[in-house]
Amino acid sequence: MSVGFSFRPSFAGEITVDHVPEDFLDRIEQRVVSGLFLPGKRRRANYRVIARNREALEFAAMDFATTYAIGLNHVVLRIGRDTVSYEVSFARWTRTAMIHGAVIGLLLAIVFLVSPGDRIHSSLSWGMLAFWSLAWPWLLTAIHRPFAARALEAILREELGDGSRHRAA
Repeated sequence: MSVGFSFRPSFAGEITVDHVPEDFLDRIEQRVVSGLFLPGKRRRANYRVIARNREALEFAAMDFATTYAIGLNHVVLRIGRDTVSYEVSFARWTRTAMIHGAVIGLLLAIVFLVSPGDRIHSSLSWGMLAFWSLAWPWLLTAIHRPFAARALEAILREELGDGSRHRAA
């Protein structure tokens, strides 16, 4: 599985199997309702089904802990005879990382403004502030993409059984 390096807080892919089970979306919906990662445990896995029809299921994270835990903030699954495709957005996860970066930047700015230092020290300090508050959240987003994709794929493969093949978009 490879979702590639990107700063976009989203990814998509497709799993191909010999045949998608008729009750596949029912199984996934039940996992969403009971606890997506560990059935019976909704802490940090509080998702809600938003839409459902015969060929698709859409669900989203409902609280802060779930939004920031894995980053499967909004998921759309579509099934065909032998495929399960998915589209995932973790924009809320990225927004939270950006807020954390802004808080770190604000704290660093306060420390740098009140501490004495020469011009070189100041340039280095402000460079660190720019990195941790502006660049780091986007690097986290790029690093997070494959981990979130693997988490979703593990769930899908569990419900599909063996014989699946993957193609990331």
